Amino acid sequence: MRDGLYKVDFHTVHGTGSGVIYAIGGKVRGGNSGFAFIGTYSGEGDRLTVKVSTQRHNFDPNLKPLFGIDSVTLTLKGTMTGDMIDLEGTALQVPGVHFKAVLTRIAD
Repeated sequence: MRDGLYKVDFHTVHGTGSGVIYAIGGKVRGGNSGFAFIGTYSGEGDRLTVKVSTQRHNFDPNLKPLFGIDSVTLTLKGTMTGDMIDLEGTALQVPGVHFKAVLTRIAD
């Protein structure tokens, strides 16, 4: 994964969401209007593994969590193609809910 700022679009069976993350030196940090995203990544070649946790920072009841709970830890695997990364995985706390995300690099 190249260091830089990425937009992220994601979905589960419960809905869709988007946000941004910044990746640098094996760490990812980011969020959206309701949640912070904090985690790590590693990879070899075009393969990537990401572990990221969510933490609610905006308690507006109109912002619904995609897993039904505010804090989850996602384990994701994916592939990189140019400036795009496709990821899939599940949350430790809700293992039956599949998660997909597409990251698109937008800046260094």
